[in-house]
Amino acid sequence: MKTKSAVIGGAGAAALLALAAAGGAQAQDAPREFKGAPEFEFGDFTIKPRGRIYLDQVWQEVDRETLSPVDLKDTRMRTARLGVQGGYGEHWSYVAEVDIKEDGAVDWEDLYVEYSPTDGAAFTVGQFKTVSLENLTSSRYITFMERGAFADVLGVGRTLNAQARVGGENWSAAVFVSGDNINNPEVPSGRPTGSEEQYAYGARVAYAPVVTDTTKVHLGAWVRRRDRADQANFSYGARNNTNFGSRYVTTGSVGVRDTQVGLEGAVVRGNLSLQGEWANARVERFGDVEDDVRAWYVFASWFPTGESRRYNAADGEFGRIKVKRPVTQGGMGALELAVRYDSADLTEVSGVSTAGEYSAWTLGANWYPHPYARLMANYTYSQNDNRLAGLDVDVQTFQLRAQFDF
Repeated sequence: MKTKSAVIGGAGAAALLALAAAGGAQAQDAPREFKGAPEFEFGDFTIKPRGRIYLDQVWQEVDRETLSPVDLKDTRMRTARLGVQGGYGEHWSYVAEVDIKEDGAVDWEDLYVEYSPTDGAAFTVGQFKTVSLENLTSSRYITFMERGAFADVLGVGRTLNAQARVGGENWSAAVFVSGDNINNPEVPSGRPTGSEEQYAYGARVAYAPVVTDTTKVHLGAWVRRRDRADQANFSYGARNNTNFGSRYVTTGSVGVRDTQVGLEGAVVRGNLSLQGEWANARVERFGDVEDDVRAWYVFASWFPTGESRRYNAADGEFGRIKVKRPVTQGGMGALELAVRYDSADLTEVSGVSTAGEYSAWTLGANWYPHPYARLMANYTYSQNDNRLAGLDVDVQTFQLRAQFDF
């Protein structure tokens, strides 16, 4: 399996580079701009294919306090998604997308229908994300290969939701009710008939006080209340800024209910950008015990080639980079350099030896031959400091990615 994935990964990266180079060589004869997949119209109904491929190479060195170091390596298909998007008339839109795993399993990702009676209002039903600036920004556009421990600790992934949103040119406000992820079983096996799945409700607001051609300022806040109902308890843990490997700081399954509060901030000034988030989860456990779990991050990025992160002030999200000199037009593409620090504190959760502190530095470099392709490199040094002696773990991770979407 690893040999097969290594061949696929190497071939994919080579193909991406070859396409980029070929595009640059042909640019003088027939300059064209790639704009993703074609859109098909059938009367008032539209449909457009969509998809993405992320091919990753990961090297990881795990230095455990009382055990010998471990070196890990993997070449893998991090993401392979296919789907469609479109609309009906002026007010209806939809997205349906699946993720194809390396073992052949298929999971639903975004799967929703949205009704927009006016430009400033929308009602959405289906599976999607609801909170956090970095979480709502597509992985196609985030600055690093993986979101930091912030999203991992708080469990802010996709769930089934019903959401109402209103907004204007530089603000938005949304309220939602949520269930579980559609790919999870309704309740664990062995539970009585009629058992309930987890549920949540919450709200998010986003406001951009400054939006000009060169400067964008984002402010946001959100709150979410979750109840596990008859499903397994909530757990809180941090990966080492990679989807590969183990969690060394984790509470295990301890949360019956929790209340999460988050703050968002970002500033874009020309080719420079600064972004950060902070959140606290008040975790309710059996026996009327309450503990706080906190996570935050901050990062800076710089485009020496002059590009700027694109921001949608109406939705409070970042989008696709517009490459000034793509290789398909004879240019060199765009280069982005970034650094991130992120932290998670689980030490208030009593009775769990691995409920410790996590911190990490990540350095990143991204090359965009054109807006729909990206080559990425990330190095992360993370420290996992746990409550009991002998459980501390330092991890160094180096990752490469070839990414393409349409």
